[in-house]
Amino acid sequence: MRSNVSRNFLFIFLQDLILIGCVCLATQLRYIYDVFPVFTIHRLTGLGVMYLVIMLFYHYFDLYEIAIHISFQEFFSNLLKAYIAAIVVLTILYYGYPPLKVGDYIPALSVPLGIFASLLFRILWNSLSDESSFTQRVIVLGTGRAAQAVLEDVLRYVHSGYEVLGVIAEGPVPRDEIMDFPILGTIAELPRLSRERPMDMVIVALDDQRGNLPTDELMDLKMAGVRVVDNVNFHELFSGKITLESLRPSWFVFSDGFKVSRLRLFVKRGFDIFAALAGLALAMPLILLFSFLIKVTSRGPLLYKQERVGKAGRTFNLLKFRSMRTDAESATGPVWAAENDARVTAVGRFIRRFRIDEIPQMWNVLQGQMSFVGPRPERPFFVKQLAAVLPYYNQRHVVKPGITGWAQVRYPYGASIEDAREKLQLDLYYIKHTNLGFDLKILLTTTKTLFTKMAR
Repeated sequence: MRSNVSRNFLFIFLQDLILIGCVCLATQLRYIYDVFPVFTIHRLTGLGVMYLVIMLFYHYFDLYEIAIHISFQEFFSNLLKAYIAAIVVLTILYYGYPPLKVGDYIPALSVPLGIFASLLFRILWNSLSDESSFTQRVIVLGTGRAAQAVLEDVLRYVHSGYEVLGVIAEGPVPRDEIMDFPILGTIAELPRLSRERPMDMVIVALDDQRGNLPTDELMDLKMAGVRVVDNVNFHELFSGKITLESLRPSWFVFSDGFKVSRLRLFVKRGFDIFAALAGLALAMPLILLFSFLIKVTSRGPLLYKQERVGKAGRTFNLLKFRSMRTDAESATGPVWAAENDARVTAVGRFIRRFRIDEIPQMWNVLQGQMSFVGPRPERPFFVKQLAAVLPYYNQRHVVKPGITGWAQVRYPYGASIEDAREKLQLDLYYIKHTNLGFDLKILLTTTKTLFTKMAR
């Protein structure tokens, strides 16, 4: 999986170059007979705004995603939605602030150019990449718990683009299907099945590979162009998480990723300081408004301080706008937070929904206790509980905790050990692949989530 993030970066970089090229080409076509310079400072500013709007909607409709597979129909539908939304927003911007307008017909010309170029690029990417963004024919090797977890992932994402042809059993089984997927045969029949059924990928999901792994057959399939992956790497590629069930300590030792260089730490810290200062400045009206509302609607302090576990297991006081009653845990002690928590005040319910209560954590970022993006810091009481039942839980503490994170944008509020397990798998994926590009993606996804909530 070493090249997964770099492949994503290359894909996004090329897609952005295409978007910029389409916008510039539309401008050139519009002013093809213009004797004056086409790309003036004024026009370049307007084109930059137009590109940013299109780019944001590409992100919003998951057009930058290659790790989460989608069908061609869904991709084309999302492409149309992105350009329709971009045209609507640009029209509003042009009427609200006419100097941004780059010229008549340029947005209209950009739409067919962008759609055609994006479709062509995705098709070319599919033909040149070692994985398709669209439908792949898959066979799962195994019938145990690991195989069922793979099939559950495929069923969970109905538009994943994966077509599971069936399952290969480790040996004779007394049934002909598993989770509604047909059992095609046993490992011994794999060569025959590969000739009869064209396939793009074999997912090895054996609970115990010792003595059961058909090495020769899988090698022949790989040499014939079939992609062979194990269930851990499949989950990592497909769902953006690292499954705990199949992990061994040796996996952490030999796996690519988990690289933390001084340069990366320096860049991340610089980004955190800049983002926190900019965020506090932009959020000042909200800070003043909700400081007033919290004080006049409920008794107690404005800010809530709570001990959390940070990097290397060190504790610190996390800051939040108070969203609960001051006696929220006087009778119960520490309990799991929930999305519809009865202890939350009226104003608190609103600020928790839109994460306004977390604005003061930017001060934690400036102090170096947190990062803008990272695993969410947990309370020592729960860390002790979870570390006792979840393997590798303390690996979350090798990086600074964050205001938002991969687990936060991919999973809702956690109120149980099973929820904590799911979030840990997502946090391990983030820690393995952490870089500035991934952080920016998470921040954009966070804004997408907030805008979606506001639209409801």
